[in-house]
Amino acid sequence: MNKSLIVLGIILVAIGISVFSVSYYTTLIQNRTHRGVIPFGGVGIAVLGALIVVASVMMKPMGGKVAGQFKCAKCGMTFGSQAALDQHSKDKHGM
Repeated sequence: MNKSLIVLGIILVAIGISVFSVSYYTTLIQNRTHRGVIPFGGVGIAVLGALIVVASVMMKPMGGKVAGQFKCAKCGMTFGSQAALDQHSKDKHGM
């Protein structure tokens, strides 16, 4: 989860909603008998912000577990192979 992208997405959603509402009500005020075309630019910005929020929530955290690493259960050190982990366990923990 990338928090900075979540904040950016929420800001874009808020801007999109406000752009849509201002342009919609401006259209209503200027032409009371015919509504005209509802400006959808704000909706596009809001949808883009929502997509960014969803994508950032689904992202894996940076610095997560790398495939192919072995972790010692006692001290938490990571090793590139099972043999290195076994040697560490024997040397440091007496197993």
